[in-house]
Amino acid sequence: MKKNLASVFLAVAMGTALCACGGSSKSASGSTEAAQSSTSAGSSAAAQSGTSAGSSAAADSSASAGETVDTSAIPQFADGWGDANTPFDPLTFDDAITFEEMRKQCGSIPVSGASFLIEGNIRTEDNVYWTSLRDGYKAMIQTMNDNGLTGIRIDVQSALNEADTEGQLSVMKDQIRSGANVIMISPISTSNCTEGVETAHTDNIPCIAVNNEFNGADMFVGPNSYEEGVQAGEWAVGNVKSGKAAIIMGLAGTDVVKNRTNGFIDATKDSEIEIVDQQNADWDRNKAKDVCATFLKTYDDLKVIFCNNDVMALGAVEAVKEAGLTLGKDIFIIGTDGTDEAYQSIKNGELSATISMFPYYEGMMASEVTTRVMLGQTMPKVIWTPSLAVDAGNIGKDDAELTNWADPEFE
Repeated sequence: MKKNLASVFLAVAMGTALCACGGSSKSASGSTEAAQSSTSAGSSAAAQSGTSAGSSAAADSSASAGETVDTSAIPQFADGWGDANTPFDPLTFDDAITFEEMRKQCGSIPVSGASFLIEGNIRTEDNVYWTSLRDGYKAMIQTMNDNGLTGIRIDVQSALNEADTEGQLSVMKDQIRSGANVIMISPISTSNCTEGVETAHTDNIPCIAVNNEFNGADMFVGPNSYEEGVQAGEWAVGNVKSGKAAIIMGLAGTDVVKNRTNGFIDATKDSEIEIVDQQNADWDRNKAKDVCATFLKTYDDLKVIFCNNDVMALGAVEAVKEAGLTLGKDIFIIGTDGTDEAYQSIKNGELSATISMFPYYEGMMASEVTTRVMLGQTMPKVIWTPSLAVDAGNIGKDDAELTNWADPEFE
C-alpha cells in the first residue's frame, strides 16, 4: 500500500528544509569518457530491477535504500499532471527562473537511498546536438551516483531521425513499459508524443520537456527559444549593421521554430537589417543548402542568413562557398545550437556566429533538475538554461566558463 500522503509530505518537507535548488569543464559535446562510465539503466537487468512509478509498492521521496520513489506523492506535482489537451508554452510562465536561480532557491542536493529510473528520449542520434545533450544527461547521473545517490539510473533512447515522429512515440511507449519513473523528452513536435504522455500520466510518470515543449508537459527545462532569436538578431544588428537578411527555418509547426524566427524579426525590426525572405528546411543540411542557394540567386545583395539550427547553418555555409562569396565579408551566417562542428566552422572563419545553448551542460542541468524534483524539492515549472552568442570574440573560452558552470553541492 502507498504511504499516507501526509507522512510523505512531512518527510519531504524535512528533507527540503535542509536544501535549496542547486562539474567539470567540458566542451559542447561533453566528456565521452564520463558518458560511457555512466551505468546504462537500459540493460535488461536494470530495467527489471526498477519498479513502475505507478506501483502500489512505491515508497515516498525519503525512501530507504532500494525503495522506489512514489511519483504520485512528489510535491512538485501535487497539483496534478499536465493536460495533454492543453499546450504548454514556457514563455507564458511569469515565475520562470534560471537554472542558477533554481540552485540558489533549492540549495544542496539531498543524499538519500531513493531509487528511480530516468528515461531520456532525444530526437535523434544523427544530430550532434542531441548526442551532446545525451552525454550531459548521463554525466550528471554519474555525478549523482558518485556522491551517494546510487539508486538513480538513466537510460537514453532516440528516434531514427528528426522526422520520425511515430518512432519517437514508439520509443516512449517502450520506456513506459520498461519501468520508467520519470521521462525527460525532447519531442519532434508539440503533439507527436501526446498518446505517450497520456499513458505516462495514467501510470503516475512525470514527463519533463527538455529543450522543446509539448502538450501536457509537467515541467520545462531548457533555453528560451524566443530569446535565442533575439540574441541572433542583436548580433546581426551589432556586427553587420545593415543589409538584407533571410531566415532558414526548421520544421514547420514547431514552437521552437516560431519563437526563434519571431525573436530574430523583433530584434531587427527597428534596425537597418531588412528581412526579405524566410523558408523552411526541416532541420536538414542539404535542404538548407538548397534554400540558401535559392536565396543567393534571388537576392544578389543578401547580407545575413539566420538559421534555426547549426546543421542548416553549415548547409548554408556550403552554398555560400559554392557561390564564390566570401563568408564574413560578403555575407554573414548565424546558426543556433552551439555544436562542435559549428564552433570549428567559426574558428575556420566560415560561420560568423552561433547562438549556443551549450547542449552538454543543458543535459547536465536537466538531469539535475529532474533528480531534485524526484527527491522532493520544489521549484517553478519552467527552468531556463543559458544561451549566448558565440563568435570569433569568445570562441576560445571553454563552455564551462561561458555558462558559469559549477558542480552541484550535496548534503
